[in-house]
Amino acid sequence: MRNIAAVIAVASIPLFAIGCSSSPGSVSKSDVETKTAGVFHDKSHEDAKSTVCDGSLKAEVGATQQCTVTSADNQTWKTTATVTKVDGDTASYDIVFADKFLGPDDIATNVSKFYQDKVGTAPTSSTCNGLLRGATGASVRCVITETDATRWGVTVTTTNVEGETVNYNMVVDDQPMP
Repeated sequence: MRNIAAVIAVASIPLFAIGCSSSPGSVSKSDVETKTAGVFHDKSHEDAKSTVCDGSLKAEVGATQQCTVTSADNQTWKTTATVTKVDGDTASYDIVFADKFLGPDDIATNVSKFYQDKVGTAPTSSTCNGLLRGATGASVRCVITETDATRWGVTVTTTNVEGETVNYNMVVDDQPMP
């Protein structure tokens, strides 16, 4: 297999999740950090290296709290938790990422389709690690496994963002992985 490149446009995935917590008057800083780390894991399939919020989240509709998630590869992801509803001692809130991104499952699906279009057969599997940030030059690594168990590395790099669409290209390594 040779170096193959293509440009694929994919709309970004939803950027929020809803969480709840109980505490009179506020959601504790540690609860917001835990929920934010959980949302990061759900989106990226990776554990956060660290999650730090500026403080607790006031249990008042519209109240916000800023957090920063650091991924295993030391990328930082800014998030905002915003209270959407308060019912007694329970505050519901959304967690929104500041940057557009694509999740590893969406990228892996497109890498598989791209591979099948170029080679003529579907790979046995295609996996990617982490979130692809919607910023020119951001990248993630993926691995395609062929039916004979040969594995190829693929670098997926953001080329640009147009509105809600993150455009990226894929380049397959020149040599199979050991």
